[in-house]
Amino acid sequence: MEKTISRGIEKIMKKNRTYSYIYLVLWVTPLIFFVKDFFQISEIESLDYLEYFKLFKISLLQGVVSVFFSTIVALIPAYYMSYRKNTLTKILEGLIFIPFFFPTISTVVAFTLLFNLPFLRGFNILYSLKAIVFANVFYNSPIMIKYLSQGMRNIPRNVVEAAKIDGLNEIGVFFKIKLPLIFPQVFRGMFLVFIYTFASFGVVLALGGIRYSNFEVEIANTLLRDANFTKALVLGAFQFLFLIGINLLGELYSPYELEGDFQQKKVSIGVFIYSLVYLLLEFSIVLIGVFYGFYNYYTGQFSLEGFLKLFSSAFNSSYPVLEGIRNSLIMASITPIFVILFTYLLLKNFTKVSSAVVFSTMGFSSAFLGIALIYLNILYDIKLWVLLIVGYFLITVPIAYSFMYQYVREFPKDILDLAKIDRLSPLKTFLLIECPILKNIFLGTYLQIFAIILGEFTISYSMQLGRDFPTIALVNYSLFSDKKLLEGAALSSVNIIIVLVLFYVSNKITEKE
Repeated sequence: MEKTISRGIEKIMKKNRTYSYIYLVLWVTPLIFFVKDFFQISEIESLDYLEYFKLFKISLLQGVVSVFFSTIVALIPAYYMSYRKNTLTKILEGLIFIPFFFPTISTVVAFTLLFNLPFLRGFNILYSLKAIVFANVFYNSPIMIKYLSQGMRNIPRNVVEAAKIDGLNEIGVFFKIKLPLIFPQVFRGMFLVFIYTFASFGVVLALGGIRYSNFEVEIANTLLRDANFTKALVLGAFQFLFLIGINLLGELYSPYELEGDFQQKKVSIGVFIYSLVYLLLEFSIVLIGVFYGFYNYYTGQFSLEGFLKLFSSAFNSSYPVLEGIRNSLIMASITPIFVILFTYLLLKNFTKVSSAVVFSTMGFSSAFLGIALIYLNILYDIKLWVLLIVGYFLITVPIAYSFMYQYVREFPKDILDLAKIDRLSPLKTFLLIECPILKNIFLGTYLQIFAIILGEFTISYSMQLGRDFPTIALVNYSLFSDKKLLEGAALSSVNIIIVLVLFYVSNKITEKE
């Protein structure tokens, strides 16, 4: 009897892991073809490892500095959010759309226009480490606000009160009590900020230039410019292993089980003003991209000239704006369907292997994935749009996994048990029970993945699809590179408005749950 039960459990576990392995195979397959044909062990000895060490130092510097300043900048707004619930708090929470949904090229356009303003031009910020750090802090500080504020809200009130009885002031309570308790959770936020900075592509490429290339930019340049495939493979492997190693450090810090009640209390006027100024600065960068779409940078007047030129036939003969918008909308409409269905199946067949496989892929180079996919096109003449869907699918599954995890994994077991009693098949259970209940979550996830794909840049750039299958991000980058700031700002504003609307609608839909 025991052997029969253990065999049954073994079969279930094997079935559970299937979807994790499918996802892993989808990642590995394009890489195998590329590595098999281009990786030469004999070339490893000729590689300049001193150059790699310098590249690692600049990548590490960008990551560490960005994490440090993102955390420092986020401390006070997070403190404010942990003790206040009002309109300002709600808007601060909404800033989380920036690191996940705000298009990279829109950020590049906004900071380029900002640093070219007369009173900032003299500081020579553009094409420097300062420009990269400013952009990364803008992008990633909302992540730290989210993790810090959630951690502080969950600290039990009696722990804080006991510390104050022992004579600690507010600052002492934060550094000696709150920070150690929330550190495991905050470490996850720091890891996200680090990985987004260390593996940043568009920001470093456009705002830092070749001098400040990190691993991701160097991988793309090595593949597209030098065609040194062995070097690119070594760089990609090192980046992957290094980021996985950083991620595993998080396992050393087990999170504390904290369930504190929200405690609203007064905060100083200084904390309020700082939080408000921070909010205005973040939104100013977002709105710069929209503002300059309607403002002529050269004449100093408001006009629709950028939009009129952008959508004119003559302009589209040189820059495929309309084709890029059409392609991006099609890709963003189709891909989330596959992502959501697959992620649902992955979560329904969840094991510890699932999270390990899904999140480990975040450390792999998107630039290298793009090159591997285009190589499949060369070998087997697979349609570019199909390969692009595969690329978008692979990079957005971890995001959908995070969004849907709580709702799918914690679906009421008693309802599912009733479905089994009624002998409903898994498909009927999904269609008649789970889908109607989770429809808002699915729709919200669909819109969020849609917004992410609309602004994706790294894969399409690495695949060099500018002529054969242009996207919004690629066309916008071409406009920016050719100093078409007026038209670039107009296209960027269109993208930003679409993303903002999608994020707002998806949040409203998800809140209904």
